[in-house]
Amino acid sequence: MSFFTAAARRVVNHRRRALTRALSDHARVLAHEVHGAPFDSKVDADALSTIFILHGLMGAGRNWRTFAKQLRQRLGEQDWRVVLVDLRGHGASASVGQGAGHGVVEAARDVDALAKMVGTAPSVVVGHSLGGKIALEYSKLATTAPKQTWSLDSVPGRVEADPHGVAEVLSAIRALPRRIPSRKWLAQALPQFSAELVDWIGSNLKNVRDGGSELELVFNLDTVMQLYDSYQKTDSWHAIEDEASGIYIVKAENSTRWSTACVERLKNSSANFQVLANAGHWVHTDNPNGLLEILATSIPKSRQL
Repeated sequence: MSFFTAAARRVVNHRRRALTRALSDHARVLAHEVHGAPFDSKVDADALSTIFILHGLMGAGRNWRTFAKQLRQRLGEQDWRVVLVDLRGHGASASVGQGAGHGVVEAARDVDALAKMVGTAPSVVVGHSLGGKIALEYSKLATTAPKQTWSLDSVPGRVEADPHGVAEVLSAIRALPRRIPSRKWLAQALPQFSAELVDWIGSNLKNVRDGGSELELVFNLDTVMQLYDSYQKTDSWHAIEDEASGIYIVKAENSTRWSTACVERLKNSSANFQVLANAGHWVHTDNPNGLLEILATSIPKSRQL
């Protein structure tokens, strides 16, 4: 009797460990929302292609919902699904990668792990800013490389300076208390920044989980700061200049992030380099129609990918 009890206990413990590993693996996979046919739907795989969109620093997939809807309409809703990804440390993926180094390459490996989990490799990856450099790195390490990789207003090489004061913003956010009384209080606590910048920081606030009236940031600040440091130090030119088929680089016309040398190097590379007119760094809100036109005329029909 004791033998069977011990055996049963071993079986239960084995199943418990397996469940724990499964939950742990799931916790490491990036949160995402799917626009279009779910991955488990019974659709013709040959007739449906997938786009992953990777947001920028201190952003989230939800920031691209309107653009994703418009892009599917332009490309053909029956032919495409768009997946809005929350990168590690951001949005619903705030806890992904805890206890590990948080770099651009690690974030690209997260994207590959997501593709494996859903069982569908993206045909097209579109990344903005930080997400653009992650997209470039993903194009080189992906288990199944995308047919097209788009980097939107993201300098591919190392970034020596911080002309936009991102480090100052991150430092100011770090000095804030963990819980914030209100968005009005936030504006009063950050008088050194413009109202538009404070509003953007405030868009990353959510109600605390215990149901109180206080707010907290949706991103993991430590992870975000490490990712920004990695973004500055990572050189992704190799992804562009080593067999750069399917690489598309879009510079915003009014963006101040680009040096003349960087632009000339891109023009002389085999990458497809384009300039989005009438847009600053926030390409999908500054000139969404222009960006849609660039993407929609360059991405082939689903069956041709």
